[in-house]
Amino acid sequence: MNISDSPEITLTSNTIGITVHFGEHGMALLHKIGQVLTTDLTKDLKFKKNQAEDLKQTTFIDQLKKRRSIYVLGKRVHLSQVYLAELIQEAVRSCPSAHNSQSTCIVILMGDAHHHFWNVVKEVQRKLTPAHIFAGAELKVDQCSAGFGTVLFYEDQQIIQQLQKKIPFDAAEFPVWSEQVSGMAQYAVWTCLADAGLGASLQHYNPSIDADISKVFEIPKHWLLRAQLVFGSIEEKVDEKEHYKDEERFMIYA
Repeated sequence: MNISDSPEITLTSNTIGITVHFGEHGMALLHKIGQVLTTDLTKDLKFKKNQAEDLKQTTFIDQLKKRRSIYVLGKRVHLSQVYLAELIQEAVRSCPSAHNSQSTCIVILMGDAHHHFWNVVKEVQRKLTPAHIFAGAELKVDQCSAGFGTVLFYEDQQIIQQLQKKIPFDAAEFPVWSEQVSGMAQYAVWTCLADAGLGASLQHYNPSIDADISKVFEIPKHWLLRAQLVFGSIEEKVDEKEHYKDEERFMIYA
């Protein structure tokens, strides 16, 4: 059976199958249809991609905003210690570092180790703080001890010294870059914990506690303590964060 709807398109059918013949104008018409379909599909895909990217960006900003200094912490944490340890480690692994130095090292304390750490801190503070104001210092330490865990952030001085010898031109910069690397690691871990629904606050009892903590937890001598991040369940929410005026902080040129 032969069906001819126009001189440009001919459809031929038989018992074996169907054969389609297109004339010159038919081919041009199909080409235009294909272009229109391709253009529409491309626009649709780009639109959906942009929507997805905007969603990701918004989500990431929301994650950053969750990170706040939470001082009233508790132990009502429903995540396992194994999961938290891996989350913290992965956050540090993902951070950039000068010349890929990977100089940030961490010690994760949970359970009895967490409490032991803050007991050591308290005893150091007792020796250094005048008796008439020690009660305030003790209250702050006990507040940290009430949390679920603590992350100790160290910088490997051996790595920094090796880089100083390897690249003497930048020798004076490596200690500065090391502080920046540590800051990024602290921020990354803090943000990950916040995104997991936990509160945290950053403490700096170093260097007064360095010697005692190194002895208790057998810290390598070339590790330098930079900060302590205590975390746990959020027992008291904080007020909305106030910001300085944008014009006082940001400059934009285009």
